[in-house]
Amino acid sequence: MPPKATITKEQILQAAFEIVRVQGLEYLTARSIAQKLNCSTQPVYRIYANMDEVKDHVYEMAVDLMRDQIFSYQDEQNSPALNMAIGFLHFAKQERHMFQFVYLSGYKSFDLNQEVFIGETLSMKPMLHSKRFRAVDESKQRNIFIKISIYLIGIGTMIHSGTLKMDFHEAVEMVRDMYEAIMAYEGRAST
Repeated sequence: MPPKATITKEQILQAAFEIVRVQGLEYLTARSIAQKLNCSTQPVYRIYANMDEVKDHVYEMAVDLMRDQIFSYQDEQNSPALNMAIGFLHFAKQERHMFQFVYLSGYKSFDLNQEVFIGETLSMKPMLHSKRFRAVDESKQRNIFIKISIYLIGIGTMIHSGTLKMDFHEAVEMVRDMYEAIMAYEGRAST
């Protein structure tokens, strides 16, 4: 009798990630992972105590994918912060199920007074290239980042759901206008 194939943690996570990416979080079950790996559910529960552990890891993978896609968008004519914003809008449009998992599923929630927002530390770095942004008091920089992020999530949600039918260039201009408005509100008028 041939030896039994051993299912690894990495295989389970990759299968779970692909299920969420292609079908959505609601399709992620031990049974759907087992079907994808052509095995029983036993390896899933041997490695993970429950499906919440699997979902936590897949969520981290989804956030990593989001970061990769956000920072992969490059246009030399734009500031690093605007490239990041455009990359985010592309993520919302192209990775529908991952965007939904990260931002719309309610799987994770944040208390902005106590926690770091999704990708906050990494995502603020491109904004620090702006002399205007660096000139803002550090206590206000986070407020600007959070406001822009929430605005982007709103536009991303409307693009994701098909509610907002607009040219991508128009969405970018809306983001640019909001950034200018927030900078002015925080005490740094446009130069």
